[in-house]
Amino acid sequence: MRIQRKNFLIGLAVISLMFFGCNTKDTKPPSENTIPDSQREVSKAQPMDVNELPLKDDKTLYANQDPTSLIYFYITITGGSEEDQTNHTFEEVNSYKNLQGMNNVQKIKTEIIFQVGDQYGPLPGEVGYGALASNATLNVRGRTSTDYPQKSYRIDLFDNAGLWRGQRAIAINKHPGDPTRLRNMLYFTLLQDIPDTTSLRTQFVNVFIKDQIAGEKDFTDYGLFTQVELPNGRYLRNHGLSREGNLYKANLNEFFRYEDKIRLATDPLYDLSEFDDILEPKTGENHKKIIEMLDAINDYSIPIEDTITRYFDINNLTSYIAYNILMANPDSNAQNYLLYSPVNSSKWYYLFWDGDGCLSYYEDKLLKNVWTEADWEHGVSGYWGVVLFNRMLRVKAYRDALKEKVELLRGIITPERIAAEIAKYRTVVDQFTKRMPDKINLQVTLEDLDRIYENMPNDTEIAYQRFLSSLEKPMPFYMDPVESDGKEISLSWAEAYDFNAEFIYYDVQIAKDWSFAPNTIVYESLDQLPSNTIVPMLPPGNYYWRIIARNESGKTQIPFDQVATDSGLHQGMRRFIVLENGKVENPL
Repeated sequence: MRIQRKNFLIGLAVISLMFFGCNTKDTKPPSENTIPDSQREVSKAQPMDVNELPLKDDKTLYANQDPTSLIYFYITITGGSEEDQTNHTFEEVNSYKNLQGMNNVQKIKTEIIFQVGDQYGPLPGEVGYGALASNATLNVRGRTSTDYPQKSYRIDLFDNAGLWRGQRAIAINKHPGDPTRLRNMLYFTLLQDIPDTTSLRTQFVNVFIKDQIAGEKDFTDYGLFTQVELPNGRYLRNHGLSREGNLYKANLNEFFRYEDKIRLATDPLYDLSEFDDILEPKTGENHKKIIEMLDAINDYSIPIEDTITRYFDINNLTSYIAYNILMANPDSNAQNYLLYSPVNSSKWYYLFWDGDGCLSYYEDKLLKNVWTEADWEHGVSGYWGVVLFNRMLRVKAYRDALKEKVELLRGIITPERIAAEIAKYRTVVDQFTKRMPDKINLQVTLEDLDRIYENMPNDTEIAYQRFLSSLEKPMPFYMDPVESDGKEISLSWAEAYDFNAEFIYYDVQIAKDWSFAPNTIVYESLDQLPSNTIVPMLPPGNYYWRIIARNESGKTQIPFDQVATDSGLHQGMRRFIVLENGKVENPL
């Protein structure tokens, strides 16, 4: 037995030597197996700095968007509790107004059953199907639009209601000032192809509402709405942006410092409602970054090139201005946009919001709209009142970048494409504009509406020509309050700026009437170079004064100032009153 065991062990040792002997290379030290670095090295992209990231949208979100489709919302007003102030009827909800200048206005909310369906009713598998209890709240949204008989609404789904297309907050906009009912759809659809921006998902919706509290048994057809994606924290996540980033909606922001309102949340004088007047926070109240950026913009010891390089993306800035210029969307300088900054980044990006006033040149002329824009609102001069753009546009390299972007976008949003988009949308819109309740609220005849549709595509070319013209004109400026020492009247104004550094001359007139008819003019000084003048004392009474700036090339510009009378809004002038004691008042 010993011999057999010995032979077995010897055999096992031989087999082991044979096995390991075949793998002698693997037993060598690692240093002897290493391939030279020069042969192993691969090409690796350098990691991008967070502040170098361009603004990119997730285009897959729009893959299934069909602007010719129509969905149906069914809203049952159920009312909530007095404790959370949601026990309101639909009539009470609609009584809400929040016009410009109104402060601390509390929203009027009610609880609802929100259901999504088709023309026959709620659909199985959709949000709210079979719901018997409230699953959301409803309130009127907007500011200027709250003064119209047809309202826009916001729906906030409860947590247990799920999401609709990845959204919990749902905006349905009536666009009462837009008789075409399709401008916002057009604005955000075209925006999807603009570089260095993000867009918003949009959808035509037929809304039916039943006020159960008021005893209604049937759903009432409230016509056509445009559902527009709300930019909020969930929007950032859905579009592949920084969920924890800063996001503000501009209510009236011209990028001044606003020290009395824009404060840290830890400041004892911090007031969220006053902060909201300028910028409405959408993702928390850590305002350190926005304050740092506003400080830099208003610090004229820092070159604007340094400030823009640190805090902004020039491609995003030029896309924002260029697109709104070509879409003739002037109400985009101090409001109707959002500011977004990714987490751990110093950069701020413009996000677009609200285009229902775009491409309305022909419409305003046709309808003789009293709110037709001042001449300075077209082209680059429309952004001159914003500190950021005022400083930016003084730099030729930035103006050249803007001109280049305008030319690029002009090849994307052509009149032909706009006309084709309008034709598609009308397959949905026309069925509503020709029947109640939208038909009676259009404030335009159907014949005029057809003319507007036909001429809208041409507005982008008009806007382009006005852009080119604006580069040759002096920039608008502000007039100062009138002063008097009882013996003389002093007029002064800020100097107009000219991109070509031409001399600027000023024509000054004072009249007894805003029309400045020849028989009403009481003082005139033409072709003067100084931005001030002394006027002999005038008799007590009401007066209007205006300035016209003219450069050496003969291009003219008016001030930002305006006067409102019963006859409408009059641009480029101010009013003052000479009292019996010789003092002067400057009413708004």
